[in-house]
Amino acid sequence: MRRPLRRASSLLFPVLLSSCGGAAASNLAHAVIDTLPGGIPRVSNSGPTAWPDSAGAKLVEEARFSGDEGTPSELGDPSGIAVDEGGRVYVVERKPATIKVFSPDGKLIRTVGREGEGPGEFRVGFIAVRGGFVVLQDPQVARTSVWDTAGTFLRSWHSTCCYWNYIQIDRENRIYVPSMTSTKPGEKSRGTAYVRWSLEGVALDTVWIPRRAEEKVWAISLKQGAKAMVSMSTSVPFMPGQVSALHPDGGVVYAWTGAYSIVRSATGSDSVRVFGRTWTPDPASDERKRDQLESQVKWAKEAYGEATVRAAFKISDIPSTLPAFENLRVDEAGRVWAQRYAVTDTTRTTFDVFDSTGAYLGPVTAAISMNALSRQTAWAKDRLITVMEDQDGRPMVVRLKLSLPGKH
Repeated sequence: MRRPLRRASSLLFPVLLSSCGGAAASNLAHAVIDTLPGGIPRVSNSGPTAWPDSAGAKLVEEARFSGDEGTPSELGDPSGIAVDEGGRVYVVERKPATIKVFSPDGKLIRTVGREGEGPGEFRVGFIAVRGGFVVLQDPQVARTSVWDTAGTFLRSWHSTCCYWNYIQIDRENRIYVPSMTSTKPGEKSRGTAYVRWSLEGVALDTVWIPRRAEEKVWAISLKQGAKAMVSMSTSVPFMPGQVSALHPDGGVVYAWTGAYSIVRSATGSDSVRVFGRTWTPDPASDERKRDQLESQVKWAKEAYGEATVRAAFKISDIPSTLPAFENLRVDEAGRVWAQRYAVTDTTRTTFDVFDSTGAYLGPVTAAISMNALSRQTAWAKDRLITVMEDQDGRPMVVRLKLSLPGKH
Protein backbone atom coordinates (compact mmCIF):
# COMPACT_ATOMS: atom_id res chain seq x y z
CA MET A 1 0.00 0.00 0.00
CA ARG A 2 1.27 3.50 -0.82
CA ARG A 3 0.38 6.61 1.11
CA PRO A 4 1.67 10.18 1.40
CA LEU A 5 4.43 10.71 3.93
CA ARG A 6 2.37 13.04 6.09
CA ARG A 7 4.94 13.38 8.81
CA ALA A 8 7.36 15.14 6.46
CA SER A 9 4.72 17.55 5.17
CA SER A 10 3.42 18.47 8.62
CA LEU A 11 6.89 19.36 9.82
CA LEU A 12 8.11 21.32 6.83
CA PHE A 13 5.36 22.54 4.54
CA PRO A 14 3.71 25.28 6.67
CA VAL A 15 7.00 27.18 6.95
CA LEU A 16 8.52 26.59 3.55
CA LEU A 17 5.60 26.56 1.19
CA SER A 18 4.19 29.84 2.43
CA SER A 19 7.37 31.52 1.26
CA CYS A 20 7.46 29.90 -2.17
CA GLY A 21 4.27 31.31 -3.63
CA GLY A 22 1.39 29.53 -5.28
CA ALA A 23 3.09 28.73 -8.57
CA ALA A 24 6.18 27.29 -6.92
CA ALA A 25 4.16 25.41 -4.33
CA SER A 26 2.02 23.77 -7.01
CA ASN A 27 5.17 22.29 -8.56
CA LEU A 28 6.22 20.54 -5.36
CA ALA A 29 5.94 16.77 -5.07
CA HIS A 30 4.78 14.61 -2.18
CA ALA A 31 6.99 11.96 -0.62
CA VAL A 32 5.30 8.58 -0.70
CA ILE A 33 5.97 5.64 1.59
CA ASP A 34 5.40 1.94 1.10
CA THR A 35 6.67 -1.12 2.96
CA LEU A 36 9.37 -3.52 1.84
CA PRO A 37 9.50 -7.16 2.95
CA GLY A 38 10.35 -7.29 6.63
CA GLY A 39 8.39 -4.13 7.37
CA ILE A 40 11.10 -1.72 6.23
CA PRO A 41 9.62 1.62 5.13
CA ARG A 42 10.65 2.84 1.67
CA VAL A 43 10.28 6.53 0.89
CA SER A 44 9.94 7.47 -2.81
CA ASN A 45 10.25 11.00 -4.16
CA SER A 46 9.25 12.08 -7.67
CA GLY A 47 10.63 15.58 -7.06
CA PRO A 48 11.37 18.24 -4.42
CA THR A 49 8.87 18.36 -1.57
CA ALA A 50 9.94 21.70 -0.07
CA TRP A 51 12.49 23.62 -2.17
CA PRO A 52 11.68 24.07 -5.88
CA ASP A 53 14.58 24.57 -8.26
CA SER A 54 13.42 28.07 -9.20
CA ALA A 55 13.23 29.43 -5.65
CA GLY A 56 14.98 26.87 -3.52
CA ALA A 57 17.51 26.71 -0.75
CA LYS A 58 21.11 27.85 -1.33
CA LEU A 59 24.48 27.60 0.34
CA VAL A 60 25.59 31.21 0.73
CA GLU A 61 29.18 32.08 1.58
CA GLU A 62 29.48 33.81 4.96
CA ALA A 63 33.21 34.01 5.56
CA ARG A 64 36.61 32.80 4.50
CA PHE A 65 39.99 32.97 6.23
CA SER A 66 43.47 31.55 5.88
CA GLY A 67 45.40 33.25 8.68
CA ASP A 68 48.03 35.93 8.31
CA GLU A 69 51.08 34.81 6.37
CA GLY A 70 54.09 34.11 8.56
CA THR A 71 52.08 34.02 11.79
CA PRO A 72 50.89 31.05 13.91
CA SER A 73 47.40 31.51 12.43
CA GLU A 74 48.54 30.80 8.87
CA LEU A 75 47.15 27.58 7.42
CA GLY A 76 49.89 25.35 6.09
CA ASP A 77 48.78 21.84 5.15
CA PRO A 78 45.35 21.05 6.64
CA SER A 79 44.34 17.39 6.82
CA GLY A 80 41.06 17.59 8.72
CA ILE A 81 38.44 19.99 10.02
CA ALA A 82 35.64 20.05 12.60
CA VAL A 83 33.24 22.61 14.04
CA ASP A 84 31.69 22.83 17.50
CA GLU A 85 28.29 24.05 18.65
CA GLY A 86 29.64 27.57 19.16
CA GLY A 87 30.89 27.83 15.58
CA ARG A 88 34.57 27.47 16.48
CA VAL A 89 36.58 25.77 13.74
CA TYR A 90 39.22 23.12 14.49
CA VAL A 91 41.82 22.54 11.77
CA VAL A 92 44.28 19.65 11.95
CA GLU A 93 47.64 20.69 10.50
CA ARG A 94 50.53 18.54 9.28
CA LYS A 95 54.24 19.31 9.45
CA PRO A 96 54.25 20.10 12.30
CA ALA A 97 51.18 18.29 13.57
CA THR A 98 48.87 20.45 15.67
CA ILE A 99 45.22 21.45 15.97
CA LYS A 100 44.48 25.14 15.34
CA VAL A 101 41.29 26.46 16.91
CA PHE A 102 39.69 29.51 15.26
CA SER A 103 36.81 31.71 16.34
CA PRO A 104 33.84 31.93 13.94
CA ASP A 105 35.36 35.11 12.45
CA GLY A 106 38.72 33.44 11.78
CA LYS A 107 40.85 34.59 14.73
CA LEU A 108 43.26 32.01 16.14
CA ILE A 109 42.19 31.14 19.69
CA ARG A 110 44.71 28.44 20.60
CA THR A 111 46.58 25.39 19.40
CA VAL A 112 45.97 21.91 20.77
CA GLY A 113 48.39 18.97 20.71
CA ARG A 114 51.76 18.81 19.03
CA GLU A 115 54.01 16.65 16.84
CA GLY A 116 55.19 13.43 18.43
CA GLU A 117 54.09 10.16 19.96
CA GLY A 118 53.81 11.05 23.63
CA PRO A 119 50.72 12.07 25.65
CA GLY A 120 48.82 14.79 23.79
CA GLU A 121 50.95 14.31 20.68
CA PHE A 122 50.21 12.85 17.25
CA ARG A 123 51.68 12.33 13.78
CA VAL A 124 48.53 12.59 11.65
CA GLY A 125 44.99 13.31 12.70
CA PHE A 126 41.31 12.73 11.95
CA ILE A 127 39.19 14.92 14.20
CA ALA A 128 35.70 15.13 15.69
CA VAL A 129 34.25 17.61 18.19
CA ARG A 130 31.08 17.40 20.28
CA GLY A 131 30.03 19.01 23.54
CA GLY A 132 33.17 19.81 25.47
CA PHE A 133 35.41 17.21 23.84
CA VAL A 134 37.91 17.09 20.99
CA VAL A 135 38.79 13.60 19.74
CA LEU A 136 41.62 12.80 17.34
CA GLN A 137 42.41 9.45 15.74
CA ASP A 138 46.01 8.91 14.65
CA PRO A 139 46.14 5.86 12.34
CA GLN A 140 49.91 6.12 12.02
CA VAL A 141 50.53 5.33 15.69
CA ALA A 142 47.19 3.52 16.24
CA ARG A 143 45.99 5.83 18.99
CA THR A 144 42.87 7.80 19.89
CA SER A 145 43.32 10.95 22.02
CA VAL A 146 40.84 13.19 23.85
CA TRP A 147 41.16 16.83 24.92
CA ASP A 148 38.58 19.20 26.31
CA THR A 149 37.70 22.19 24.14
CA ALA A 150 39.86 24.44 26.37
CA GLY A 151 42.86 22.46 25.09
CA THR A 152 43.56 20.30 28.16
CA PHE A 153 44.75 16.79 27.31
CA LEU A 154 42.59 14.19 29.05
CA ARG A 155 43.58 10.71 27.89
CA SER A 156 44.57 8.46 24.99
CA TRP A 157 44.45 4.73 24.24
CA HIS A 158 45.61 2.20 21.67
CA SER A 159 42.90 1.82 19.04
CA THR A 160 43.59 0.86 15.43
CA CYS A 161 46.15 1.61 12.79
CA CYS A 162 46.32 2.16 9.11
CA TYR A 163 42.73 3.13 8.23
CA TRP A 164 42.78 6.72 6.94
CA ASN A 165 39.20 7.91 7.13
CA TYR A 166 37.10 10.38 9.06
CA ILE A 167 35.74 9.75 12.56
CA GLN A 168 32.73 10.96 14.53
CA ILE A 169 31.24 11.43 18.00
CA ASP A 170 27.50 10.76 18.04
CA ARG A 171 24.95 12.34 20.37
CA GLU A 172 25.49 9.56 22.92
CA ASN A 173 29.21 10.44 23.03
CA ARG A 174 30.25 7.26 21.25
CA ILE A 175 33.40 7.65 19.17
CA TYR A 176 33.38 5.93 15.75
CA VAL A 177 36.87 4.83 14.65
CA PRO A 178 37.34 3.02 11.30
CA SER A 179 39.19 -0.25 11.76
CA MET A 180 41.11 -2.61 9.52
CA THR A 181 39.69 -6.12 9.40
CA SER A 182 40.77 -9.36 7.81
CA THR A 183 38.79 -12.32 6.57
CA LYS A 184 39.70 -15.97 6.41
CA PRO A 185 40.19 -17.63 3.00
CA GLY A 186 36.80 -18.21 1.41
CA GLU A 187 35.04 -16.04 4.00
CA LYS A 188 32.90 -13.15 2.76
CA SER A 189 33.79 -9.70 4.06
CA ARG A 190 31.20 -8.13 6.35
CA GLY A 191 32.09 -4.68 5.03
CA THR A 192 33.75 -1.66 6.65
CA ALA A 193 34.09 -1.82 10.43
CA TYR A 194 33.77 1.12 12.82
CA VAL A 195 34.63 0.32 16.42
CA ARG A 196 32.62 2.46 18.85
CA TRP A 197 34.52 3.69 21.90
CA SER A 198 33.42 5.58 24.99
CA LEU A 199 35.13 8.86 25.84
CA GLU A 200 36.92 6.93 28.60
CA GLY A 201 38.51 4.59 26.05
CA VAL A 202 36.27 1.54 26.51
CA ALA A 203 35.50 -0.43 23.34
CA LEU A 204 31.69 -0.72 23.21
CA ASP A 205 30.82 -2.56 20.00
CA THR A 206 31.39 -2.56 16.24
CA VAL A 207 29.21 -1.08 13.50
CA TRP A 208 29.59 -2.74 10.10
CA ILE A 209 28.77 -0.88 6.91
CA PRO A 210 27.74 -3.56 4.39
CA ARG A 211 29.81 -3.76 1.24
CA ARG A 212 28.40 -4.57 -2.17
CA ALA A 213 30.33 -6.66 -4.69
CA GLU A 214 33.78 -5.27 -5.35
CA GLU A 215 33.79 -2.41 -7.81
CA LYS A 216 36.08 -2.41 -10.82
CA VAL A 217 39.48 -0.85 -10.25
CA TRP A 218 42.59 -0.11 -12.25
CA ALA A 219 45.52 -2.08 -10.87
CA ILE A 220 49.21 -2.04 -11.70
CA SER A 221 51.15 -5.21 -11.02
CA LEU A 222 54.92 -5.33 -10.86
CA LYS A 223 56.92 -8.55 -10.73
CA GLN A 224 59.33 -9.48 -7.99
CA GLY A 225 61.18 -12.40 -9.45
CA ALA A 226 58.55 -14.77 -10.86
CA LYS A 227 55.84 -13.52 -8.52
CA ALA A 228 53.42 -10.76 -9.53
CA MET A 229 52.94 -8.11 -6.85
CA VAL A 230 50.01 -5.68 -6.99
CA SER A 231 51.62 -2.34 -6.30
CA MET A 232 48.63 -0.03 -6.53
CA SER A 233 44.99 0.18 -7.44
CA THR A 234 42.55 3.03 -7.96
CA SER A 235 38.86 3.27 -8.69
CA VAL A 236 37.83 3.61 -12.32
CA PRO A 237 36.36 7.13 -12.86
CA PHE A 238 32.54 7.28 -12.90
CA MET A 239 32.26 3.64 -11.87
CA PRO A 240 29.40 3.18 -9.36
CA GLY A 241 30.60 2.34 -5.89
CA GLN A 242 29.67 2.13 -2.24
CA VAL A 243 29.47 5.39 -0.28
CA SER A 244 28.53 5.94 3.35
CA ALA A 245 28.31 8.50 6.13
CA LEU A 246 28.16 8.34 9.90
CA HIS A 247 24.97 9.71 11.47
CA PRO A 248 25.04 12.07 14.49
CA ASP A 249 22.08 10.20 16.00
CA GLY A 250 24.06 6.96 15.80
CA GLY A 251 24.52 4.44 13.02
CA VAL A 252 25.09 5.18 9.35
CA VAL A 253 23.60 5.90 5.96
CA TYR A 254 25.00 4.10 2.92
CA ALA A 255 24.25 3.58 -0.76
CA TRP A 256 25.39 2.00 -4.00
CA THR A 257 25.71 4.87 -6.46
CA GLY A 258 24.55 2.81 -9.43
CA ALA A 259 20.98 3.48 -8.21
CA TYR A 260 19.32 6.29 -6.27
CA SER A 261 18.51 4.32 -3.14
CA ILE A 262 19.92 5.22 0.29
CA VAL A 263 19.70 3.06 3.42
CA ARG A 264 19.48 4.46 6.94
CA SER A 265 20.82 1.93 9.44
CA ALA A 266 21.11 2.14 13.23
CA THR A 267 23.66 -0.65 13.56
CA GLY A 268 24.90 -1.36 10.04
CA SER A 269 23.15 -4.74 10.05
CA ASP A 270 19.58 -3.41 10.08
CA SER A 271 17.56 -1.08 7.82
CA VAL A 272 15.55 1.65 9.51
CA ARG A 273 14.34 2.99 6.18
CA VAL A 274 15.22 3.12 2.49
CA PHE A 275 14.77 6.35 0.53
CA GLY A 276 15.68 8.02 -2.74
CA ARG A 277 14.33 9.97 -5.68
CA THR A 278 13.47 9.55 -9.34
CA TRP A 279 16.73 9.63 -11.28
CA THR A 280 17.91 9.51 -14.88
CA PRO A 281 21.68 9.04 -15.40
CA ASP A 282 23.54 11.99 -16.92
CA PRO A 283 25.96 11.29 -19.77
CA ALA A 284 29.73 11.31 -19.31
CA SER A 285 31.09 12.91 -22.48
CA ASP A 286 34.10 11.48 -24.31
CA GLU A 287 36.01 14.67 -23.50
CA ARG A 288 35.28 14.32 -19.82
CA LYS A 289 36.31 10.66 -19.86
CA ARG A 290 39.61 11.59 -21.53
CA ASP A 291 40.22 14.33 -18.96
CA GLN A 292 39.66 11.86 -16.13
CA LEU A 293 41.97 9.32 -17.76
CA GLU A 294 44.77 11.83 -18.28
CA SER A 295 44.42 13.10 -14.73
CA GLN A 296 44.87 9.56 -13.38
CA VAL A 297 47.78 8.86 -15.72
CA LYS A 298 49.53 12.09 -14.69
CA TRP A 299 49.88 11.19 -11.02
CA ALA A 300 50.58 7.48 -11.52
CA LYS A 301 53.16 7.64 -14.30
CA GLU A 302 55.82 9.25 -12.10
CA ALA A 303 55.95 6.16 -9.91
CA TYR A 304 55.22 3.39 -12.42
CA GLY A 305 56.10 4.76 -15.86
CA GLU A 306 53.71 6.04 -18.49
CA ALA A 307 53.70 2.90 -20.65
CA THR A 308 52.83 0.67 -17.68
CA VAL A 309 50.08 3.02 -16.52
CA ARG A 310 48.47 3.39 -19.94
CA ALA A 311 48.44 -0.39 -20.36
CA ALA A 312 46.40 -0.66 -17.16
CA PHE A 313 44.24 2.48 -17.39
CA LYS A 314 41.90 2.12 -20.37
CA ILE A 315 39.31 4.69 -21.43
CA SER A 316 37.02 1.85 -22.51
CA ASP A 317 36.63 0.91 -18.83
CA ILE A 318 35.10 4.29 -17.96
CA PRO A 319 31.27 4.24 -18.06
CA SER A 320 29.46 6.55 -20.47
CA THR A 321 27.00 7.71 -17.78
CA LEU A 322 27.55 9.27 -14.37
CA PRO A 323 26.57 7.56 -11.11
CA ALA A 324 23.62 8.88 -9.11
CA PHE A 325 25.88 10.94 -6.81
CA GLU A 326 29.45 11.18 -5.58
CA ASN A 327 29.17 10.96 -1.83
CA LEU A 328 26.96 11.28 1.25
CA ARG A 329 27.11 13.30 4.46
CA VAL A 330 24.68 13.95 7.32
CA ASP A 331 24.38 17.35 9.02
CA GLU A 332 23.58 18.02 12.67
CA ALA A 333 19.87 18.42 11.84
CA GLY A 334 19.81 14.84 10.52
CA ARG A 335 19.50 15.90 6.86
CA VAL A 336 21.27 13.70 4.34
CA TRP A 337 23.29 15.50 1.65
CA ALA A 338 24.05 13.63 -1.58
CA GLN A 339 26.64 15.49 -3.66
CA ARG A 340 25.82 15.41 -7.36
CA TYR A 341 28.34 15.13 -10.16
CA ALA A 342 28.78 18.40 -12.02
CA VAL A 343 27.36 18.01 -15.53
CA THR A 344 27.82 21.36 -17.28
CA ASP A 345 28.81 24.01 -14.70
CA THR A 346 31.93 22.84 -12.87
CA THR A 347 32.24 26.15 -10.96
CA ARG A 348 29.30 25.24 -8.72
CA THR A 349 28.45 22.33 -6.41
CA THR A 350 24.94 20.91 -6.11
CA PHE A 351 23.52 18.59 -3.47
CA ASP A 352 20.27 16.67 -3.17
CA VAL A 353 19.02 17.06 0.41
CA PHE A 354 16.71 14.64 2.25
CA ASP A 355 15.16 15.24 5.66
CA SER A 356 15.39 12.75 8.52
CA THR A 357 12.25 10.91 7.31
CA GLY A 358 13.66 10.38 3.80
CA ALA A 359 11.60 13.08 2.08
CA TYR A 360 13.54 14.79 -0.72
CA LEU A 361 13.56 18.46 0.27
CA GLY A 362 15.16 19.61 -2.98
CA PRO A 363 18.47 20.63 -4.56
CA VAL A 364 20.90 23.01 -2.87
CA THR A 365 23.65 24.76 -4.83
CA ALA A 366 26.84 26.48 -3.67
CA ALA A 367 28.66 28.94 -5.92
CA ILE A 368 31.99 27.17 -5.36
CA SER A 369 33.53 24.02 -6.80
CA MET A 370 34.15 21.30 -4.24
CA ASN A 371 35.81 17.94 -4.65
CA ALA A 372 33.95 14.87 -3.47
CA LEU A 373 33.28 15.34 0.23
CA SER A 374 36.23 14.45 2.38
CA ARG A 375 37.66 14.80 5.85
CA GLN A 376 38.25 18.48 5.06
CA THR A 377 34.53 19.30 5.23
CA ALA A 378 32.50 19.69 8.44
CA TRP A 379 28.74 19.95 8.81
CA ALA A 380 26.80 21.91 11.43
CA LYS A 381 23.01 22.22 11.73
CA ASP A 382 22.70 24.92 9.07
CA ARG A 383 26.28 25.46 7.92
CA LEU A 384 29.01 23.75 5.92
CA ILE A 385 32.68 24.49 6.58
CA THR A 386 35.28 23.32 4.09
CA VAL A 387 38.94 23.79 3.16
CA MET A 388 39.73 25.14 -0.30
CA GLU A 389 42.59 26.95 -2.04
CA ASP A 390 42.76 30.67 -2.79
CA GLN A 391 44.01 32.11 -6.08
CA ASP A 392 47.62 31.71 -4.92
CA GLY A 393 47.16 28.08 -3.99
CA ARG A 394 47.11 28.74 -0.24
CA PRO A 395 44.62 26.77 1.88
CA MET A 396 41.68 28.68 3.33
CA VAL A 397 38.60 27.88 5.37
CA VAL A 398 35.26 28.75 3.73
CA ARG A 399 32.02 28.85 5.74
CA LEU A 400 28.68 28.53 3.93
CA LYS A 401 25.23 29.04 5.44
CA LEU A 402 22.08 27.19 4.39
CA SER A 403 19.65 29.89 3.22
CA LEU A 404 16.04 28.71 3.04
CA PRO A 405 13.33 30.25 0.87
CA GLY A 406 11.69 33.22 2.57
CA LYS A 407 14.22 33.22 5.45
CA HIS A 408 17.04 35.69 5.92
